[in-house]
Order: sequence, then C-alpha cells, then structure tokens
Amino acid sequence: MSDFKSSYLISVFIVAVIFVLYGCSSVKIEDLEIKELITTVLARKISISDTVKVSMKADAEWVQNPLLKPCNLESFSRLRSIIKIEAKSLESILSEEDLKKICVESEEDFIFSKKMVPQSVKLVEQNYLDSLFAAYTLSLKNQTVASQQFENLNSNAYIRLSKPIFLQKGEFAFIYYSNHSSESSSSLLVYEKTGQKWELILSFPLLIS
Repeated sequence: MSDFKSSYLISVFIVAVIFVLYGCSSVKIEDLEIKELITTVLARKISISDTVKVSMKADAEWVQNPLLKPCNLESFSRLRSIIKIEAKSLESILSEEDLKKICVESEEDFIFSKKMVPQSVKLVEQNYLDSLFAAYTLSLKNQTVASQQFENLNSNAYIRLSKPIFLQKGEFAFIYYSNHSSESSSSLLVYEKTGQKWELILSFPLLIS
C-alpha cells in the first residue's frame, strides 16, 4: 500500500511540474509574439525617438466607432469602400469568424507588461495621459493655449494600442493603433507573418486631426 501511495504522489508531482512548466512557457511564447508585433507596429516611432510612451491599458474603445457598428465583416468592408483602400481584399484574408474574434476579444480588459514591449517603449498609466490631453483640449477650446502646454503635450505624445489579436494559427494579427498629440491619428492594422517577420497588409485610417 505504501508503495502504491508513493507512486501516486510521485505521479501527481510530475504532472504538477509539467503543468507549471507548460503554463510558464505558454505565457512566454505569447509575450514574445506580442513583443515582435508591437516592435513592428512602432518601428517608425522607435527609429526617431529614444523613448516611445505607450498606454499600459489596451484601448477597447475603438469598437464603439460608429463606422464599425455593428462590428462585423460587412462593416469593415463598408469602411474599406468609404476610405477607398487600395490593398488586398479584406474578405480574401479574414473570415466572419476572424472578425467576430477581433470584435469580442478587443473589448476584453488587457494590460501590457514590460515583457510585451521593446526596451525603448515606456508603459504609462492612462489616467496621467488623459489628464495631459484634457488640459490641452480645454485650453484649446478656451483659446488660452500656452506654448508650454503645447510642448508638454507633444513631449508626452503617446500611443494607444488595442489588445493584439492573433488569427488563423498566428498567420495574421490585428491591432488598433492611435497616436495622441497635438496632431492625432488612428488606424486599424492587419499584419501577415512572413517567415519570422510581420508585414503590414491592411491599414484602415479612422481619424486624422
């Protein structure tokens, strides 16, 4: 009986170790995939700045854009026709199931960690970033913008990203990108994995100001 009990405990221990190791490796692989994608998305920003500020909290608000209501393949295709994108057909890349996955998972709470971003990216609390932008917007509305406020906003220009969504066994990736400064812009981006690199194949501009 004691031999059986010992064997049972050893088996349980081995299973537990395998579970822990597998779980840890899965997290590391996911973090690495996200880091590779974000490095590609921010490549231009990183090349011209020592530090790129990115909101720690993923942006889930883009799903509420009226141009994408309801959030499905038809809406994305309609958006594509409105802004006259000259690129690959969306329908030839993503399925209705892919769009459903994008719309559902993009609304989930997601926090970026340091393991998910390149070294030159600084993750910043969203509340602080919002306060800077709100102060600038109010001053602009009241026509009392001081040069210091303008410089402060631009020196603290930051990026917001949605939760990265990987599709079709990691062959494609979707991410929402928005740049916040005195001149703001935002886009929906679709990347394709070619070899070990991510290549931008579709970009849907949503805002330029």
